[in-house]
Amino acid sequence: MRERFESELSRWGRFAYEHAWQTIGIVLIVVAGLLTQLPKIAIDTSTEGFLKEDDPVRLTYDAFRQQFGRDDAILLSVETPEIFDLVFLEKLRAMHSDIENQVPKLVEVTSLVNARLTRGEENELIVGDLLEEWPETPEQLATAKLRALSNPLYTNLLLSKDGRITTFTIETDAYTSIGVDDDLAGFDDDADAAPLPFITGAENHEIVTAINAVVKRYDAPDFRIHMAGAPVLTDALQNSMRRDMSRFTLLAIVAIGALLFLLFRRPAAVALPLLIVILSLLSTLSIMAAAGVELALPTQILPSFLLAVGVGNAVHVLVIFYQRRRAGHAKKEAIAGALGHSGLPIVMTSLTTAGGLISFASAELGPIAEFGIFAPVGVMMSLLMTVVLLPALISVVPMGAARTADPAPQVTQRWLVRAGDFATQHPGAVVLVSACILAFCAVGAAQLRFSHAPLEWFPRDDYFRVSSDVINDRLAGSMFLEILVDTGVENGLHEPAALNRLDEMRRFSEDARLNKVHVGKTVSVADVVKEIHQALNENRSDFYAIPDDRLLVAQELLLFENSGSDDLEDLVDSRFQVARFTIKLPFVDAIDYGDFIDLLQAGYSQILPDSYQVTATGIMSILGRTIKAVMYSMAKTYVLAFLIITPLMILLIGNLRIGLLSMVPNLAPILVTIGLMGWFGLPLDAFTLLIGSIAIGLAVDDTIHFMHNFRRYYERSGDIRSAVRETLSSTGQALLFTSLVLSTGFLVYAFASMRILLQFGLLTAFTIVIAFLADVLLSPALITLVARPRPLSHMSTETTG
Repeated sequence: MRERFESELSRWGRFAYEHAWQTIGIVLIVVAGLLTQLPKIAIDTSTEGFLKEDDPVRLTYDAFRQQFGRDDAILLSVETPEIFDLVFLEKLRAMHSDIENQVPKLVEVTSLVNARLTRGEENELIVGDLLEEWPETPEQLATAKLRALSNPLYTNLLLSKDGRITTFTIETDAYTSIGVDDDLAGFDDDADAAPLPFITGAENHEIVTAINAVVKRYDAPDFRIHMAGAPVLTDALQNSMRRDMSRFTLLAIVAIGALLFLLFRRPAAVALPLLIVILSLLSTLSIMAAAGVELALPTQILPSFLLAVGVGNAVHVLVIFYQRRRAGHAKKEAIAGALGHSGLPIVMTSLTTAGGLISFASAELGPIAEFGIFAPVGVMMSLLMTVVLLPALISVVPMGAARTADPAPQVTQRWLVRAGDFATQHPGAVVLVSACILAFCAVGAAQLRFSHAPLEWFPRDDYFRVSSDVINDRLAGSMFLEILVDTGVENGLHEPAALNRLDEMRRFSEDARLNKVHVGKTVSVADVVKEIHQALNENRSDFYAIPDDRLLVAQELLLFENSGSDDLEDLVDSRFQVARFTIKLPFVDAIDYGDFIDLLQAGYSQILPDSYQVTATGIMSILGRTIKAVMYSMAKTYVLAFLIITPLMILLIGNLRIGLLSMVPNLAPILVTIGLMGWFGLPLDAFTLLIGSIAIGLAVDDTIHFMHNFRRYYERSGDIRSAVRETLSSTGQALLFTSLVLSTGFLVYAFASMRILLQFGLLTAFTIVIAFLADVLLSPALITLVARPRPLSHMSTETTG
């Protein structure tokens, strides 16, 4: 079967040579048709975008947003020596006005200028603004300051505890306006109609850009402004992704092109592989766009990955093509010979690489699952381009005169053969040293930790990171956890017992602490009831409590609603059955969020009766679910990759023992990389999660090429050392070149602005290098120890059976 397949590939090479222009024309027409979809490609960097659309946690979050709007507000902190200064307040009011007038899709902006002040005057409830009557004298200013500092709701929301920082909380529309009638934006009168789509990345960028413009006008040494919040994070990641994707793709093309020129010293050998991979990449992105799949943070590595993988296929063909030309073969026969020699291993490696990547399709992280679908599509597109288009292009493009000697290949071939000789002469030593290294790395792998800390992806001096740190430290956090408490009955929140339980939840939450997570502030309808009750009782602080009478609670809430305030809409549903309990927390590693949420829910279960239903949601819940998905996805995808690739290796190599043996040098690089990550304290996250399955897919490529050709030469000579020498002298050179190309393709991430990408690129490049060393040293040593020389007739029967 193998010989028949190789013969058919050689025949195809001759056919492509004879019908080159027709082949090129058909391929380009198909590619052009795909490229019509490319303008539809979009980017999603939202926090919830890490989860699949049908994930229960995301569905709960979407339902919450449909009920209460966006929970991920934009926070601006303004620091000054003295907040209650007339000059400062005038500037604050001007900035507040500019935000209201210049920020699109604005729902509400809250600052000291319009902070709610609930007070009673002569048995009348007045709900107004703190600075509704603008202070003009020192006495009026002192009164406003006293009211602000004595209001418990303001602390860590509008004012820092030290009284030197005040804030703007900017809430924007949760829904998109794109393709939606202005009169219907934000709501839908038809209860059976599909919910409106949520705000897009482009609209979020427009919002953040407008706020940035306002901030730049007002920021000053005595009016220092910091900006944080999930929408700002989303925009910062999107900007970084747009900038880095184009930059990395260009860098990868330049770096790979330069390396190809150094290896081949012929312009055609640079241009043709790059053309192949660029067409493969554009076709893959077009298929993604046609399927409506958006590029996300993890999938932004797709272009560089496909460039590197696709070039590797082309390099294998070109290396053998030029070897045949140097041996005196005509161009047509050199093409046929290159496809006959390398075509089958290229098909095999593409299948195993795709098989390793398909394991990601089962991941619980949405972008990782999408990578597991479209990366294999890209690999197969690259295979088709290499096998179908490349021979036709070689036929019509001047490839340079055939050379009888090429110094560079002779040097690399000599070194590779020496490495193989060492491994076959000292197999026990090579295996023993390898086992010691793997044991050391296994200890490190046991220390591996998981992480999902978007804030730490940015450089320490990045404006967003600095701003988030300031707000975390001075205002007790910039992230929010939302707890929905369903009493199970209409008007259940009129019951004093229910409100007292919410207040008890507040006390429990404020005392809760786990690792770096602690509660900075809580807000619920219970706070509003206490505020109303105090106002209706001569504003006396000892009446800042929940009334004992259900009817009194209902009356006070009705008075509040009739005062003109719509703040209750953000805290309860229309039936007064479900309460929104908002918790403000610091922005830390999401690995800590899951246990903290469990801690809170365990406490709430002791406070609330069994008839109540408690649901945790919000951005922090999304982050906590994401890290759990990372942990589960790693275990699942790595096991699946192994289960998919191992049978393929056995089937493609055609020998059970050698197939199983070949998995050792494939798994070794992953263990080495994970072990070093553990020793150096580098976490496993949504990006480094990809390394294992990518590495096993790429490592298998080298192993297949080595084993396939070793088997070929072993069948001819029956001598292990001779077969290893011939394999490394021919295929080994292509293995070296493709490893250099692949590692170069990932090393471009060393220029990334985000630390997470830099680590991913360096670790993946390192894994590829280790995989190459394992194939030229460990594989020959293992074969030498396991295989036994035997007569040619017996050997041929066993290996081809």
